[in-house]
Amino acid sequence: MERIIRSRQSVFGFLNFKKLWEVRTAIFYLLRRDIFVTYKQSVLGITWNILRPVLTALIIVLVFDQMGNFPNFGIPYFLLAMSALIVWEFFSNAVNWGSVCLLDDREIITKMNFPRVILPFNASIRNMLGFAINLILTFMGLVYYGLPFSWEMLLIFPAMIALILFIFGINLWLSTINVFYRDIQAIVPFILRIGLFVSPVGFTLHSIPSEWKSLYVLNPLVGVISIMRFAFFGEAFKPEMSVIWMGLSTLLVLLGSGLWLFGKFERKFADVI
Repeated sequence: MERIIRSRQSVFGFLNFKKLWEVRTAIFYLLRRDIFVTYKQSVLGITWNILRPVLTALIIVLVFDQMGNFPNFGIPYFLLAMSALIVWEFFSNAVNWGSVCLLDDREIITKMNFPRVILPFNASIRNMLGFAINLILTFMGLVYYGLPFSWEMLLIFPAMIALILFIFGINLWLSTINVFYRDIQAIVPFILRIGLFVSPVGFTLHSIPSEWKSLYVLNPLVGVISIMRFAFFGEAFKPEMSVIWMGLSTLLVLLGSGLWLFGKFERKFADVI
């Protein structure tokens, strides 16, 4: 009995993988519900998922290509922006949703006993449809500009896994803190707006001054975007392994600490929310 009590009080006790597997249908239900809600009352619907990255890419081309004069290695600047925007769009939407996911589902949290960690995880993968649309758009751009397809494109899959884990770690932090301090949901959109211009979306890692590069690559988005550009455009964009390992280290620290924080306060959610 003593061992059972201790197990339940463990910070990581909520990571019961057998129970998580048993409620896998709940994750599919939440995904289906969120996709339906997202597009149900939208006039443009899925069309907006096509227009938004395209319009953003055009703005980035205007700001960075014409005014910033960043190197593009002979790749059409529109494609250079789109290859990073498919990452950024997925990231920003998922973090926006993840920061408020516990509050949005407060009715479920207070009335049902289930692994609540599936809520920030669901928010982290909720926009996969939007990512797929943007990915298809980028492939169409490659065909339009006559750029070749190669085996490096298989790297899109591990890059996306890393991106989802990074988002999941952030969402664990933000959703937990937002339960106790509601200011988070107002601050996150502002930070994301700034993040678009400090992440290598409209420029490449080569544009970062060498004295800042070691600090800059701690952001896992840098590694993910670098891998995506390598996957689309080949050898000229091949990232250094140090960039990948530095970003991966940050990702693991963020994910581990996020799981710890979530587990520490999960029992209080129903009382506070």
